[in-house]
Amino acid sequence: MASTLEPAAATGSMKLAPAPAIAAPAPTRTFAKSDLRIGVVIPCYGDKALLPACLDSLRQFVQAGDPIVVVDGDADPTVASMAQSRGMAYLRSLDRRRGMVIGQGVAWLLNQPPLDVLLICHADMRLLPGTRAKLAAALGAYGKLRWGWLGQHIDDHRFRFRLLEWGNHWRGVIMNVPYGDQVMFVGVDLLAAAGGWPFQPEMEDLELSLRLRHLAPATFVNAPATTGVRHWTRGVCRTTIRNWWLAAKYMVRRQCDKERL
Repeated sequence: MASTLEPAAATGSMKLAPAPAIAAPAPTRTFAKSDLRIGVVIPCYGDKALLPACLDSLRQFVQAGDPIVVVDGDADPTVASMAQSRGMAYLRSLDRRRGMVIGQGVAWLLNQPPLDVLLICHADMRLLPGTRAKLAAALGAYGKLRWGWLGQHIDDHRFRFRLLEWGNHWRGVIMNVPYGDQVMFVGVDLLAAAGGWPFQPEMEDLELSLRLRHLAPATFVNAPATTGVRHWTRGVCRTTIRNWWLAAKYMVRRQCDKERL
């Protein structure tokens, strides 16, 4: 079962390599707030109108000296200007598929040592003030905290979205399977132990969770990011059932690929 904490201070068929067998947990680092370095990846494709609010919410990471990179699948010069004017790096991605876009940013960040933690923040998200401080406090107080999620708040008052948030949260708690729209983070050491970033066109967040949950429990740090309702424009029930079907199909194919190896 996943752990939960909140510091008081506040796809086509593909053959996938299985998660490596790890005899012992990855080494644990006890973080000090003064030297914690969080790398942030912001994948952007068709999100130019939403990007400024996202980037402004990440100013707290810029002020802490964290490396931040916007990876753009549109090759839009205005996106580059938005990022660079805020002290963030910009990369153009030749592959527009989300998992590959994020992977390019992860690879860039891992070449910016020293780096302790990776945080994936989609361009349609807005982080709460104090998010970085809360994550740093959690890492400082719990040395074994190495991966998890921050949570989500869907920007719509209707009760169906509160149920959706509740269901997504408990999927992470009970199954140790948070998704990318809940703002995932992972320690660099644990990511390496899990075989690195899953470079695949889609379902990269599910694949990452499936690899990591065998190494350490996911941890919820209560700092939900706000996101819009555009992913559920076809209806909450219809979209949710479709997502369940795609996830189940992916996991079956993944298991079959592992058994053939």
